[in-house]
Amino acid sequence: MPENSDFYPQVMQRYSTHPLQAGEHKEFIATLLRVFEEKIFNAREFQAFPVSLIVDYIQRTHVYYLEKKLPEIEQSILLLSDHYESHHPILLALQNFFRHYVLDLSEHIKAEETALLPYIGLLQEAALSVAGFSRFLLARGEYSVDRFLSEHHDTEDELKDIRQTIRLYEPPTTNESLYRILLTQLQLFEQDLRVHAHIEEEVLIPMAQAMEKELDTQLVTLSPSN
Repeated sequence: MPENSDFYPQVMQRYSTHPLQAGEHKEFIATLLRVFEEKIFNAREFQAFPVSLIVDYIQRTHVYYLEKKLPEIEQSILLLSDHYESHHPILLALQNFFRHYVLDLSEHIKAEETALLPYIGLLQEAALSVAGFSRFLLARGEYSVDRFLSEHHDTEDELKDIRQTIRLYEPPTTNESLYRILLTQLQLFEQDLRVHAHIEEEVLIPMAQAMEKELDTQLVTLSPSN
């Protein structure tokens, strides 16, 4: 695993609160690092991993965003504002823009954590036991992967808007370092979000759709009309 990679800390920090067992996830993390380094995403590289591992990555990433990355970026914005002698309109707009972005991303994550990911867990259980299949039958009328997709929207473009807003700001000499730090933070976060979206939309969602389709087929087979 390339521990000298610039992205190694960024990838591994989300695993720090719940350390991995020896040898666990190493191939998955190595694949992630290649994506970050090469900026090329190939869904086939992730399709061999179990759905539980993909879900685990998504959940860890949500915690990483909410508890670490977003607070760090917000702190940089506040520091930048504090170092400016007057209330620069661009910085005020940036604070408001980012505050709304955090709320939007938090709602996005909440929808996945409270609906999509538990539903995927239910799909897994349904394939393993009669009790799980029964719970799937009850949930199927209320939720589906297609419903999630119809309500889903990306957040990467909004982050690009934030970066463009920052570029309208011309920092004084005393602020140049904070300005560069903030831009770097946003660029790295934007890339992280893009990888997260690829894994979710091109790997996890197709996996869930395949499981759902298989269970629906079983349901049709078990129907009294057949």
